[in-house]
Amino acid sequence: MDITLTVDSDQGEADLRSLQRWLLQDPGLRQVPIARLAPVPGDGDMGAVGEILLASLGAGGAGAVLANSLSVWLRSRVTPVKVRIERAQDILEVEVGNVEDPAVLLTQIARFLEQRPASGSQEPSDGTP
Repeated sequence: MDITLTVDSDQGEADLRSLQRWLLQDPGLRQVPIARLAPVPGDGDMGAVGEILLASLGAGGAGAVLANSLSVWLRSRVTPVKVRIERAQDILEVEVGNVEDPAVLLTQIARFLEQRPASGSQEPSDGTP
């Protein structure tokens, strides 16, 4: 299962590079290919499209490890950061500024990565656990 991660913050590309380094240093994700890609702009897109991270998760709990690593990285940010996680047609957006309980953030991301993709779903998730 391929997961794409997009970072929206004042630091932009620097935060994306930071997230990539963070994930690559996680011992639990050593077997997970993580690449930075420049997406192709779609019809009607105006301006530059930011880079994304692509993580190819296999079986064996990699989704739970990614969820934990991502939630720790998000909690370590000192400036507002939003991460968009896409899987098939499903989308979850999490933002550091709206996290009161770190356990809720971890649960949110883990549930999203573990659930079966909804066929044809194009609505962003509201992020409720």
